This record gives sequence, structure tokens and C-alpha cells, in this order.
Amino acid sequence: MIAYGKITVLMEGRQLSIAGADRSVLELLVEAGVHDIPAPCGGNGLCGNCKVRVLSGEASAIHPDEERLLTSEQISQGFRLACRMQPVPASDLTIRIVGSEARAQVRTTFSEGKHAADAYRNGNTLSYGCAVDIGTTTIVVYLVSLADHRILGHRSAMNSQRSHGGDVISRIQYCNEHPDGLVRLQRAIVAQLDGMIGALADEHGIDATHLQEIVAVGNPTMIHLLVGSDPGGIAAAPYVPAFTESQQRSAGELGFIHASHAEVVLPGLVSAYVGSDITAGVFASHVLDHHKNILYIDIGTNGEMMLWDGKRLLACSSAAGPAFEGASIRQGLGAIPGAVDRLWIDTEGQVRCSTIAGEPAIGICGSGIIDTVARMMELGLIDETGAMDDESSSYARYGCESPDGLAFRITDAVQFTGRDVREVQLAKAAIAAGADILLDEAGLTADDLDAVMIAGGFGSYIDIASAQRIGLLPPIPIERIVTVGNAAGKGALEVLMLAEGKRTVEHIRKMSEYIELSTSASFQQRFVEHMMFE
Repeated sequence: MIAYGKITVLMEGRQLSIAGADRSVLELLVEAGVHDIPAPCGGNGLCGNCKVRVLSGEASAIHPDEERLLTSEQISQGFRLACRMQPVPASDLTIRIVGSEARAQVRTTFSEGKHAADAYRNGNTLSYGCAVDIGTTTIVVYLVSLADHRILGHRSAMNSQRSHGGDVISRIQYCNEHPDGLVRLQRAIVAQLDGMIGALADEHGIDATHLQEIVAVGNPTMIHLLVGSDPGGIAAAPYVPAFTESQQRSAGELGFIHASHAEVVLPGLVSAYVGSDITAGVFASHVLDHHKNILYIDIGTNGEMMLWDGKRLLACSSAAGPAFEGASIRQGLGAIPGAVDRLWIDTEGQVRCSTIAGEPAIGICGSGIIDTVARMMELGLIDETGAMDDESSSYARYGCESPDGLAFRITDAVQFTGRDVREVQLAKAAIAAGADILLDEAGLTADDLDAVMIAGGFGSYIDIASAQRIGLLPPIPIERIVTVGNAAGKGALEVLMLAEGKRTVEHIRKMSEYIELSTSASFQQRFVEHMMFE
């Protein structure tokens, strides 16, 4: 039997010791319950985000994927990819996780406003509930007193399933490729939610047996994984989820421990890619309260959107990919300290940027990515096709060479490559084309829109002008575009607290007319058109 040494792992504010084995360091970390390390490609050596730094000891030889995704300087300094590095027998190893998501920013607030005509549910003095927004990237849990309808507190965290893939497709692939994949992902999300709920109950001195109800919303894949239903049908034509109707399950049967006495309420799904996070968000944002043309968009790895024209509610989901979450960007990051989140050009033509927490720049997150491409357009660094020209005067001042070719120099440590620009093109074209298809179906143009509502944490941080500049958002007066924050979380709260909440969200689901974009020739045409930068 081969004997391996121990691996000492240094993380944000803590240290862990785990036993080595004949598996990748990423697999060993996940098995040990370490979910702070970003691995949006699911450990397939594609994204380069699961960086660790070897401080002492010996590890396996450098893998070709590491040579491709890491710079020679990084490799010389001991940086490795956890998914491509393995321990070697009889050698102890000390590593530090680079770019831990433990301090990632998670948006938990939402726009205010009440449904004036709605009445609150009645609850006794010892009844409590939780509203949960399960995002692919982040999770937010709210604790509510049902007696007086107060939000007592909330907790937020990065979704622990991210170590198995950053988007829904990679997680479905994980389920398909591993015999116990579905079980692992289901246990991971239940354990994380149960721990967050238990911590909230302890913090507020509440006996967890008094938790009566948990309302959880999310995209269809996240809801399938929560209840342990096979999500395989979501990823393959004809894209049929295992269920779409609303569900009610016993928390104890799902594996909850602290909240085992509660009932878990899951509002229904519209389709394989439009879930209860969207219907709950539309409800909470009062979209249907107006006889106006309103486009509601939740921008993430999928651009899920609904268009209300005063009579019809149209829905679609456009596969944007993970560019805006940094997963397919060479130096892309989540919203963690050191990520470039704003970028501008000063009056002297110098590149300026800010980073999350004011720490030295180590990469770039979604809001910074949108700013960067907008500035590249304005500087003439890229043409209408997104191509960079190393013979231009702009390139002479702002350009540089990277391991992936021509790049825009943001700082000495952070560059944005031509390949990164192409990833943004694909993402923005998918979302813009999806919006066009909804407008076409309703017989409207962008000029007819009275409002565009941008939901979700990512949408709350982006610069609207930059998003319009690159063609991500419609070219309408900027005052018509509003951000509504975590509307899905607010919707879950209202389903929990309002007497008519469940019924109204179900009504929104049933009246939604879903348009499948994957088989739409018009979508393909619009997608190609929106690939261009104007």
C-alpha cells in the first residue's frame, strides 16, 4: 500500500490538515469540506481558477494545462492548479489557497416596496420561517418571525457546489459522470442550507423546532439538486425537467438536521431554464402591477428574462455562459478582495481601476469585465468585430503580450486578452438576442420599453452605461433602466409571509409563455448580429 503524507492547507483565517491520496488536490479539498476554492469548470483544467501556492513539500509534475493557464512567473513562484496537481507518496505538502471565495461579496438587499393589497399570513408567537434564494453562484437565507412578519436576520455565502462546476451544465455533467454525483451535490446544498439556518436560529436564540416553513426559490437545476431529482433532462433536447409543478417536502426527509421539523415549499418552474427565482422576482418587483412594457432580466450564466406588455408575459432563457462571473476569463474572479470591479480612463489617458476591499489587483470580476470592454471600445483597442490590432497607436500605449496573445494592460498584474473579449461577445450577444426575440414576439421594439429591470447580485453592481456601451442592455434612456437587487430573495420572503404569495407566484408561472431559443432561427440570426460592437 502506497503511503502518502499529510497536506496542510492555509485558507482565509484558518488552517486544515488532510491526508494525501492518489487523487487531485482539488478532489481531496472538496472531500474535506473545503468549498472556498473556486473551480467553475468543475475541475476539468479549463478555467485556471483553482489556484494554490505550494509553500513547502513536493507535488506531481507540472501538467500541460497548468503551463497553458499559468504564467511562467506564477509557476516559478509555486503556483499550481489544484485540479491538476496531485500529492506524491511519502511527502508532506503545505499549500495556500489563492483567491479564496470565503470573503466574496454576496448581494442580499433588494428594492423596497410592498404589495399594498396583500394581507400577511397569521402566525403564533413561536412560529418562524426561512426564505432561501439558491443561486448557482450564491445563496442567501433570511430568518423571519411569522408572528409579526419581521426579518430577524440573514446569512449569505458562495454556493458550496461551485467546487463541482461554476454553471448548471457542469454540475449536471458532474451528476452524469460520477455514480454518486447527484447524491454528493444534494448533500452539499442541504448541509450548507441547514448550517446557515442553524446558525441564524442560534444567533437569535430560537429553538430550531419552531421553524415551520422554508420557502426556497432557484433556477430549475438548483431546485432539482436540492430535492435529489435527476437534472439530466435539463441539459439535453428536448430539455424537459423531472418536474415543473410546485413541491412541498419534509425538511427532515431531505436531510436537514437543524430544521428537520420544517416543511420545504418550492414554487413551480416555468421550463428547464426559467425557474422560481424568476417568477418570484417578477412578483416582488411588481412587474404585473403596471400596464406598461417591462423587460425583466436576471443576468448570470443564463440570461433569464421575462417581458410584460400589459397583457402577455413572455419568457426565455439565453445561455450566456460564465464570462460575467469570471469563469471563462483568463484572470477572471468572483467578487472577492483584489478583484478589479471598476475601470476608467482619467483625464490624462491613464488606466485607473478600483478593486474589491481596496486590495492589490489579482484579477477581474464581472462588473470590471464590462467596464474593461467598454473602455477598450472607446480607446479603439478593438474594432467592431472585437479584434485587437497590435499595429494601432492605442495598442502601442495600452496593449501588451500575454500567454494567450494580444492583451489590454490593466495593471502590471492583470491583463485582458483578445480571447477574453470574445467570451464577452458571446455572452452579451446571447442576452441581447434573447431580449430581441421577446420584443419581436410582442410586436415591440426597444424604444417601446417603459422599463428594464436588472435583477440579481451581478446586475446590482454593473455600470449601466458600460453595459449599454458594449450592447448588453437595450439602447434606451438610462433612466428607464433600474436595478432591483435580490428580487428572487424578496419574492421568497413574500411567498413565506403574504397570504396570497404562493397563489400569485403560481399564477405568474402558469401565465408565462416560454419561448425556446435553441430551436429558433431568428435567435441565431439576432445572435450573430449582436456579436458585433457598434
